[in-house]
Amino acid sequence: MNILIAEDDRNFGAVLKNALTEEGYRVDLASDGVEAVLRCIDEQYDFLVFDIKMPKLDGINALRIIKRLNPHIPAITISGNAGSGEMAESVKAGATRCLTKPFEIAQLKSEIQKYGARHSGA
Repeated sequence: MNILIAEDDRNFGAVLKNALTEEGYRVDLASDGVEAVLRCIDEQYDFLVFDIKMPKLDGINALRIIKRLNPHIPAITISGNAGSGEMAESVKAGATRCLTKPFEIAQLKSEIQKYGARHSGA
């Protein structure tokens, strides 16, 4: 499974990438929403993990754009300081759910397995 993580905190992005790579996933990192959209145009991803608050283009608007290109791609948003309105907005934009930082990596893996399997038809 190909996963794209869009996270402006490079250290946290690296932690997520390493944890998911250890599970056998292929993971790419984007540092902002614009880079995430461009990567989704150039490459096919099976799952998205987007931080809500990022520079240039936030995760919610990046997700809206990508969902126009690929409406069936499963996505989760993450945030350390999003309010309930932003969390609800991310779900409206197409995220299956929003995880609040800090969260357990096991929780993220579980969500990817659950929604990724549903997406792949498994």
